[in-house]
Order: sequence, then structure tokens, then C-alpha cells
Amino acid sequence: MQLDKRAYWVWLQHGLGAGSSKQNRILSNYHTLVDFYEAGMEGWLLEGYFTHGEFEKLSSFSAPDAAALIEYSEKIGQQVVTPECDNYPEPLRQIHNPPCALYVKGTLPDFSALVSISIVGTRKATATGIATARSFAFELAKQGAVVVSGGALGIDTASHKGALQAGGKTVCVLGCGIDFNYLMGNAALRAAIANSGAVISEYPPNTQAINSNFPIRNRIISGLTLGTLVVEAAGKSGSLITADYALEQGRDVFAVPAGIFSPVSQGVNNLIKSGAKPVSNAGEILEEYVYRFPDKINLNDDKTNVILHSADTISNIFDEGTTAEPLCEADFSADAVNLYSKLKNTPCHISELEQLTGISTARLLTAVTELELAEKISSHSGRRYSLPR
Repeated sequence: MQLDKRAYWVWLQHGLGAGSSKQNRILSNYHTLVDFYEAGMEGWLLEGYFTHGEFEKLSSFSAPDAAALIEYSEKIGQQVVTPECDNYPEPLRQIHNPPCALYVKGTLPDFSALVSISIVGTRKATATGIATARSFAFELAKQGAVVVSGGALGIDTASHKGALQAGGKTVCVLGCGIDFNYLMGNAALRAAIANSGAVISEYPPNTQAINSNFPIRNRIISGLTLGTLVVEAAGKSGSLITADYALEQGRDVFAVPAGIFSPVSQGVNNLIKSGAKPVSNAGEILEEYVYRFPDKINLNDDKTNVILHSADTISNIFDEGTTAEPLCEADFSADAVNLYSKLKNTPCHISELEQLTGISTARLLTAVTELELAEKISSHSGRRYSLPR
């Protein structure tokens, strides 16, 4: 009897452990995981990059054992999703160490078609922080964004509740098995999350909540989303680990500025110093993605003080085809000249300019500054740029 292909992914995750990236090397040397599985110990030894502990786990837990685990998980109401599945979250395929298997209670949203923002912060949140997180989550969810967080006390709980209050979708990423008795005071909240979105974990049923699991889990929180918002974090905080993952994954980082004397301010204020975008409302987050989702984001200035337009409206405001007169190359850097030659009266997002110019984002931002000082470029919300109006 042929095994479910998911069994090989579950087997591999058991062998390598959560957070490993070695599956990338395996798949570069083997056509399928089945081929790798059938190569056995002799073949695995030839690879030269497995530890003794990994060898033991790969050999002591079989693919039929993994198939039995899948059967058990589904019997207790947890779907097992692997990269073989159509509903495996597309953003996770893009990170360095995607989970080989996810255990899911509820329904995974289509992350590739929706705006998704993770909200993280301290468990020891202030009343202001809790209200802030809940407000951001409410407004984001009301605009159709998926709110992702970690199900912990404090900022996480407030974020999930805000999204649910708006009637939106929220996803909780746990650092233990979904069925483990973790924060039982939040059990009703997790049940509500599963009804509107999903509770997920890369840890199989009965996995305990140990401290080392949570930093590994955080890469999934950031990896699922376009950007991570940090609301209250001390100088050393798990939330900052999530922000670091977001940066490594090429995702955006936002932070809510906090008072300099607050014990939960140092982390967020340091993020802002390091380049995170300071935000005071959900509109300042969503404006970053209106160019990608013009039909899904429709903000108004009643709640956000930001007015965004769809692509059609933008084309009516600006003259679509106007291009720039060439710069004097002796007065500007080569990057600035290249960038200026691609500008039009229609605002263009930084990612599009990167493709048009072949220049990295970091170099483009330097060129933008150069052109701004010479009043040769106009900046718009959401990192968009055009010829000066």
C-alpha cells in the first residue's frame, strides 16, 4: 500500500527537528523525499551534514509511523499540511527554513491573496499597550487583513481579540502541540480563532510548551505575513526575535513608539532607531501594500488619517505617461541618473523601481535621498515615488 506523501514530510520533520533548513539541501540532491527516505542510512551518511542525533531520529521513526501520526492527528481534529498540499501557506515557501509540516485546527486563509500582518509584543503589557494592539488588530481585520500572533498573554491575546471583534480572520501560531494544555485561560479564545481562522503549530500533538520552542516558532509568525508590528517590547524580548526574523525574510517591520521611561519601550524604540517604520494607526501599515492589493484596501480618513486610492483613481490624478528630462550626469551619481530616467508622474513603488533599474533597494533609497535634496523627486505614501508635482 502506497503511503500518503505527507508522511515523508512528517517523518523528515521528526528527524531534523523544528526550524531546520536541511530539507533544502536534501531536495537539491534527491528528486523526491521518497528517494531520500529509501536511500537509507548508507545514503544519508554520504550526505555528510547530519548530526548523530538526527541519524538516530531518522532511523528510529519510520514513514509508516508518520502516517499513523497523521491519522491520529486528523482523528482529533487537526489537519496535517505539508509542502505537498495546495493549502500550504505560500509565504512560508519563501523563507529559509519553512516547516516540513503544520498541524492545523480551523481553516488556513489564502495568504497569497490577502494582506497579512503579525502583531507581537510583551506578555507583561500595559493597559495602553493592550488597547493599542486591540485597536490595530480591529482596524486591520476590518479592512480584510489577516492578523497573525502567538496566542500568549498580553499583546498577543489583545491582537487576536481585536481581529475577532472586527469579524475578521486571525491565525494563532503555537510553540507546542495544539492539544497541549497551554494557557488554559485562553482555551475559549483559541476555539474562537479556529472558528474564524486557524490555530497552527509545527509541533505534533502532545508536544509540551518548553521555552526553546517559542523562538523557533517565531519565524513562522513573521514568515506568514507581509509585515510585523511590534507593540511594547523590552530591550530583550521574544518579540524582537520575531522582528529579526521578519528582516531576514525580507518582510517589513513596524513599531508603535513608546515613552522613553516605560519598561516596555526600549525594544520598540530601538527598532525605530534601526529603521522600523513608526506607526500610530492601521492606515500607516496598510498604505505600504495598497499597490499590491488596490482592490482590497480601501482606507478613509475617518479612522486612519490616510486616504488611499485604487490604481484606477491614481491614474486619474497623475498624468500616466510623462517621463523625465535627462539629468546632467556630472551632477548626480549613476544610480540617481538611472532612477530618475525611470520616474513618471504616476507614483511607482520601490519594488517596481528595483525591477526597472536593476538597483538594489538599499542603493535606490540612497539615490532617492540624493534626488530629494535636489528636489528632483516626489515621495508618496507606501514607499512610492514620482517626478516632482
